[in-house]
Amino acid sequence: MKNGVERRRDARIPVGWPAFLMTSQGPINGVIEDISMGGILVLCSETIETDNEIEIVVRLAEDHEMPATVKKIWSDKLLAHDSIYNEIGFSFTKISSSDRQIIASQVAEYYPI
Repeated sequence: MKNGVERRRDARIPVGWPAFLMTSQGPINGVIEDISMGGILVLCSETIETDNEIEIVVRLAEDHEMPATVKKIWSDKLLAHDSIYNEIGFSFTKISSSDRQIIASQVAEYYPI
């Protein structure tokens, strides 16, 4: 959110799903704090240095792994429970249509009409 104006196009939902990021620095474990049709917010202890696309595997609540390619949009430091974490916003650059449908179903369930 910039100047009190939400810039995201897609509704996001809190999830807490584990994720595994494959970076040039090596593998990094993280947690998906929230997800939308357009991207994810990851919380991890490591800093991700690259602005290149990276591969990520998300373990969904129903024991389904969702591989995707993402690009870092922004990052910030977060202090929680006396530890410093990295909050990183990624946009999806490649994700299967079936996994997009899973995300759409989760969002629709969270925001029922």
